[in-house]
Amino acid sequence: MLSISFISLFRRFSALAVAVVGIGFLANVSVTEVYAQESTLADQTLTQECIEQPYSGTMHQSSEADLALEIEKDCLVQNGREWYDRRCSFCHGGAGKGGKGPCLTCGKFAYSANSNMAILTTISVGITNKSLGGAMGAFGTTISGMDILSIVAYMRSEETRRIAAGEIKDPYIKEEAMVFPD
Repeated sequence: MLSISFISLFRRFSALAVAVVGIGFLANVSVTEVYAQESTLADQTLTQECIEQPYSGTMHQSSEADLALEIEKDCLVQNGREWYDRRCSFCHGGAGKGGKGPCLTCGKFAYSANSNMAILTTISVGITNKSLGGAMGAFGTTISGMDILSIVAYMRSEETRRIAAGEIKDPYIKEEAMVFPD
C-alpha cells in the first residue's frame, strides 16, 4: 500500500505551483523586455548624405578579412564622437582614454579581438562574462548599426591620432623577436 503524507503532497504541489508561476513570470518579463528594447531604438543620426559621400582617405583594417573603416571621413567620425560622448565616455573616459572601463583608443582590446568587426559586435551585444573582469550593456538595441559603426570609426580615428602624436605605442608594428647566438 502506497502511503503519501499530507506534508509530502503539499510540498510537491507547492514546488509545482512555484515552477508554473516562475515560468509564467519569466515568459512575461522576456516578452515585455523585447518590446521595450524595440521601442527604445534611437533614430539613426548618421545621414544618408554622409554615407553616400565619396571617400578617398585612409581606411582602417586590422586584417584583410576585417571591416574597412573610413577614419578620415569628418561626418562619420563626428557622428561617432557625438554618440561616444553620449553613451561611452561615462565608463571609458573622454576620447576613449579609459576610466572605469578600459581604454578604447590604445589599440588593444581585452574583451574581443582587435578587429573592427569584433569591436562593433561587442558594442552591439555587450559583455556579460564578468569573469573577464567587467561587464558592459548591449547597445545594439538602443543605437542603430550605422551609428555603432561611426563610434568604431571615431575610436579608430582617435587611436590613429594618438599613435601619430606619440601618445601610445603603435600596436600594429610587430617587434622582432630577440635572437640569441648559439
